[in-house]
Amino acid sequence: MYAPQYKACPYCQTAAEMHASHCSRCGQMFQGQPQPMPPYGAPMYAPVPATAQAGTKVPAALCALFLGGFGVHKFILGYNNEGLIMLLVSVLTCGLGYGVMHIIGIVEGILYLTKTDQEFVDTYMIRKKPWF
Repeated sequence: MYAPQYKACPYCQTAAEMHASHCSRCGQMFQGQPQPMPPYGAPMYAPVPATAQAGTKVPAALCALFLGGFGVHKFILGYNNEGLIMLLVSVLTCGLGYGVMHIIGIVEGILYLTKTDQEFVDTYMIRKKPWF
């Protein structure tokens, strides 16, 4: 009987089958030889280099603070559906929904700026948390 073997994603430590070409959680492509899963009880989290994807933190935060009602910061982070929701609420309500969307954007902009680079990458790039 076939028992699948697993390897750990080097970016987020999610288990993936040995023959997988990319991680199902973070989407990163696997390179080189597969690494087996760490033994039971070993730490599963290895920090991702924060500078790898933290370059979008400040632009996304500034757009959230100043253009938050239009969802520009969502598009910068790759959350196109959420950005479209914010944009459509602002436009289709003839500006009435813009105030609510802008408050959401300001809160998110402050959250982006108060997180460390590592927390920002982990929360918004790896775990893909689209709201707050």
